[in-house]
Amino acid sequence: MYILLLSGIITFIPEHVHAQEEESAEISLEENIDEFQEHFFEALKQRGIENFDRAVDELLKCQKIDNSATISFELGKNYFSLKEYEKAKEAFQTAVNKKPQNQWYLTGLFNVKVKMGEREEALDIGKKVVRLNPQFGEEIAKVYVGMGEYKKALKELQKLQKTGGLSFTAANMKAMLDQNFSKKKKQNGKVAKVINQTPKPRVRGDGKILDQVKDALKTESYEAANRLAKIGLNDFPSQPKLYLYNAKALNALKQYKKAIEMLEIGLDYIIDDAPLEKEFYQTFVAAYKKMGNSKKEKFYQKKIQ
Repeated sequence: MYILLLSGIITFIPEHVHAQEEESAEISLEENIDEFQEHFFEALKQRGIENFDRAVDELLKCQKIDNSATISFELGKNYFSLKEYEKAKEAFQTAVNKKPQNQWYLTGLFNVKVKMGEREEALDIGKKVVRLNPQFGEEIAKVYVGMGEYKKALKELQKLQKTGGLSFTAANMKAMLDQNFSKKKKQNGKVAKVINQTPKPRVRGDGKILDQVKDALKTESYEAANRLAKIGLNDFPSQPKLYLYNAKALNALKQYKKAIEMLEIGLDYIIDDAPLEKEFYQTFVAAYKKMGNSKKEKFYQKKIQ
């Protein structure tokens, strides 16, 4: 009887009332979609011209309409560009929580954790990315190099070489690590034992080579600076200043493409050092200016301001 009564009540409601309600709901939905799209595309536009603050404002408006994983991811990217790493991490984590198998969301979270020095956590995330994209092993290797875990880094690069080949950066990294281990094998006697058993005091051993490269640059001995920087990188492949100095020497030697490659590698090893980052961007500008690439020159010039 209850079901029949309910059916009767529903039947009793005039058809034009149902039509009005459906039409009203459709209009409301269309308005929301239009508003969302307007803010979302504006956010993409603002990000494209590096107005990251404006992009965040637009994305927060989108979030009120549809709090999706995509919006969280886009927020993470813009917070990262603004160097608001805690907010970036929170946004990327939200995106990952919603879609745990999305390669790009995981990569965003990986990058911000590396930038914040949370390397162990970054490696856990990076291993998930590698299952989706084996080429990501290169990024894992970079983290291991940054931690001084050179054997683990080499192992990752060897795996990568077998599965899909090495990029220029990965090949360069592997060559340095191979040379490093080859040199260590030749060491013998008690002195070598002491050095190998006490890695921590060696961490600042890069100071001497850095000073030598710097002096060579000051005296415009660019060939020597280039050679010394390469020697230094064999022992300290995670020292960003060596990549910078090598790039400066290569710029002076008119090897601009190689200089850019060194800068791109070294940039990955900078953690919370704005003045050093600025010096990298200035060197990028110098290289691209000499190459006549005004688009890239302006891109890095903006990063300096």
